[in-house]
Amino acid sequence: MKIKHIRNVLAAAIICAAGSAFAFESDVHFGLTQWLAMQAGFSEEGAQIIATGDQRVDSGDMQFIDLVLMYACVGRDDLGERLAGEQHYPSAGPAIGPPAQRAVEAGSATAARAAIELLETPLDKSPFMLLLLGGALHTLQDSWAHQGTPDVPRPSEPFPCDPNRSWAHPSARGGWNSHRADLTMYWPVDTIAMAKATYGMLAKYAMPRGAKQVPKPWEAVAPELDTFVRASTKTEKKDWFVAHGISDVSFLEGITLPDGKEAFAERWPGRKLPPLPSAQSRQHFIAPELLAFFGDFFTQWMTSDDFTAIATKFGASPVRGRKPVADQELVARLMLWRMRDHGSVAELAHAQRALSPKQLAEVRKAAKAPNVFIHYDAPGDAFFPLLPRDKDISPLLPYYVAVDDANADKPRAVAVIKLRHVPYDSLAVVADRVDGQWRIVTITSVVDH
Repeated sequence: MKIKHIRNVLAAAIICAAGSAFAFESDVHFGLTQWLAMQAGFSEEGAQIIATGDQRVDSGDMQFIDLVLMYACVGRDDLGERLAGEQHYPSAGPAIGPPAQRAVEAGSATAARAAIELLETPLDKSPFMLLLLGGALHTLQDSWAHQGTPDVPRPSEPFPCDPNRSWAHPSARGGWNSHRADLTMYWPVDTIAMAKATYGMLAKYAMPRGAKQVPKPWEAVAPELDTFVRASTKTEKKDWFVAHGISDVSFLEGITLPDGKEAFAERWPGRKLPPLPSAQSRQHFIAPELLAFFGDFFTQWMTSDDFTAIATKFGASPVRGRKPVADQELVARLMLWRMRDHGSVAELAHAQRALSPKQLAEVRKAAKAPNVFIHYDAPGDAFFPLLPRDKDISPLLPYYVAVDDANADKPRAVAVIKLRHVPYDSLAVVADRVDGQWRIVTITSVVDH
């Protein structure tokens, strides 16, 4: 597929990272929501269903996978943009328009609309609507993290992420390339306000007699939240949930906090996504040679820990004498995005410019930790499945490839991916045609829901 403006996108991507929209992470959307539901009188099973519906809105089902790189940057997808806005950036403004017209108000009528409509569910149907209730609560919760005028991803000039379509964290909450807006410890007042609004909806939701107990007073619930809000590692979040009766904390997988005192290796089984058979793509209208190149690259990247060898084989490696040597920047990026504990290296992974010698040394030091890299049973297991909205029906893809060959002397391609162990980010792997062969020139990241 040829994308008219992709060369400008990729030229900017070589030196920087872009940002997009997402909000609180699974510690809130699943764990806190589950606990609040139990305090509001729901059974443990009912609370888990609500929490699952809430968390699935963050790429937990196919209808919720809309990546900013695909709907506003590399490509243009009005439906993807609208859905991302409705689910994560509830604004009273137009679906597409200037950022100032698409501002988000915490707890607004727009943010609460879906949840309020579900409060009218008849008693005979209410037990079967809990997944939808969770999804509606997700949008309400996100309005606190995304409140304000959305920032515009602009890592360099010109970067053609469409400002009328792209979403990003407001500048006051960390801006377009920061995870800060999603972490409760930075927003204690807003987190409590969000929890109170969530609890209010849960307490009002009608259930048949015997299926729901009398909700506790909010005044008895609120004091329990202080330690949760201040927790700054996965271990601290885990300890809070276990102390409050929730022993299965696999939902904390992938949150952007460091592990803390204990390594966190659990995987949450609650996503409802079709499996991918391999890391080989069947995308239409892309040259088989290019698909094979990316397929071989992703297969080796997801299965081998010899990142120097991968960078040497697939990268645009400099040559010393007659022997190619690995680009150390590419080696570092390959390492960073395979690290299981993304929260401990997020600032390095999201660095907009080439890593300094000091930063490269930090990456090498982090790579020496035991069990630092994620491993999958099969290469295809590493990827969220993608289903682009092209003019033709597409198969499920492990990555989405776009090509710009307007300059016949130097065609360029990008593969957009979303990896399972970093569920709040998307990556763009950029390749140039060098001396008749495709070569990886950079890996850039996008904060995404």
